[in-house]
Amino acid sequence: MSRHVGFVKFLACSFTIVMLVTTVGCMGGLAQLLYVIKGHKIPAEFNGLEGKRVAVVCISDASAYGPDTLTDTIGKLVGMKLQNDVKGIEVVSAKTVEDWADQNVWDETDFSAIGKGVKADVVVGIQIADYSIKEGSTLYQGRCEVTATVFDIKNDGQVIYLIGPDQFQFPEQPRPAIQTNDRKFEAIFLAKLTEVISRRFYAYDRLDTVAEDATFMR
Repeated sequence: MSRHVGFVKFLACSFTIVMLVTTVGCMGGLAQLLYVIKGHKIPAEFNGLEGKRVAVVCISDASAYGPDTLTDTIGKLVGMKLQNDVKGIEVVSAKTVEDWADQNVWDETDFSAIGKGVKADVVVGIQIADYSIKEGSTLYQGRCEVTATVFDIKNDGQVIYLIGPDQFQFPEQPRPAIQTNDRKFEAIFLAKLTEVISRRFYAYDRLDTVAEDATFMR
């Protein structure tokens, strides 16, 4: 009889251990499932662009001497990202901004003027300095100094948010020139730069940055 009771206790104990392990495992699996479904959202640093008509204007320390395809590209890419990811935003078309600047001989210092000219509620003014995509003659590594300022046009052009000036570098380790060319590398660098600027204004999943970095570095 005692042997039977002991055996029953052994089974009960074993069952309890199995249930605990299973429960812990299920909880871990549930947590992983929730992470996959919901991700790990990084909140927007500044959500003041939501529901606003926004003009994105980019200048560089070279653009004062004439048209600059670099600033045009950055402005358009940031505008596209904001339009896609910021709730309720209306981004003023790049052509509207360019036409106003050309017709009004804009001096590239008064962001409030261009904001009023294109009837924007807010202007995101991006300034790029010391831009380069090469480290020496045989290695690719993009570098620049970036500043982004948000002006509230409805409130006399008051500055309501400021990024930088920050030094941006990508990738961390230079890439041998034999692996790519100027055009391809610059496209990668500008895509990463515009992501870094744009993500200050909307929530995003941390996992996305890991996946994108892996893709960029192939």
